[in-house]
Amino acid sequence: MKVLELRNYLLKPKAREKFIEYFENHFIDSQNMSGGYVLGQFRIKGKDDRFLWMRGFEDMQSRLAFLRGFYEEGEVWKKFGTGANEMILESDNVYLLKPLNNETFNSDDFAKEEGIVMIDFYFANDNQLDKLAGFFQTDYVSFLKNKPTLWISEMTENDFPRLPVIQDRNLLVAITTFKDGSDYQSQLNLSAELKNRMLGFLARKSSLIIYPTEKSLLGGYRLNRMHR
Repeated sequence: MKVLELRNYLLKPKAREKFIEYFENHFIDSQNMSGGYVLGQFRIKGKDDRFLWMRGFEDMQSRLAFLRGFYEEGEVWKKFGTGANEMILESDNVYLLKPLNNETFNSDDFAKEEGIVMIDFYFANDNQLDKLAGFFQTDYVSFLKNKPTLWISEMTENDFPRLPVIQDRNLLVAITTFKDGSDYQSQLNLSAELKNRMLGFLARKSSLIIYPTEKSLLGGYRLNRMHR
């Protein structure tokens, strides 16, 4: 697969656990069998009304074929889509990504185990994404014990506008998995020199800490083993 969606939903107050159950009962197998691969579903730390899930595709052409078939013609969405939408307040916080360097990722590497996942969104200064990406690959990643996978926006036109996506040409996303809280804390002490160098490329940064649901296919989310 070469296309990844990070889908971050805002749900109605106190609806998250009900939504997780509804989603896992109706929208995992049905999508996987149709070519839209549900790679994991997550709770977000400190955001009780948020639900994040990830979906992968072989390429943009297969994404379009899936979206048309599932949302316009599919019986599952016709039957259960209204029930899902009734629990959602906002569903447009969706990043459309591809692996840095146009590599592929393989869902067969996913493991069912508990863990913590950190998603870091790095917004580079204009025209400095290449420099930021180069810094990550040559200096930053070698410093880290837990190696992240790196993603940039898929800038091919979103040919299914019914589902909006965010496509920021200055964005670099790093996804890192940790065994537990101690493992996560051990990686926070980035050297001052590296931090200062990184700031030279950045306009802003934001982060999410996410936890896999009990039925998440990703579990500990071994994205550090996804690249081929």
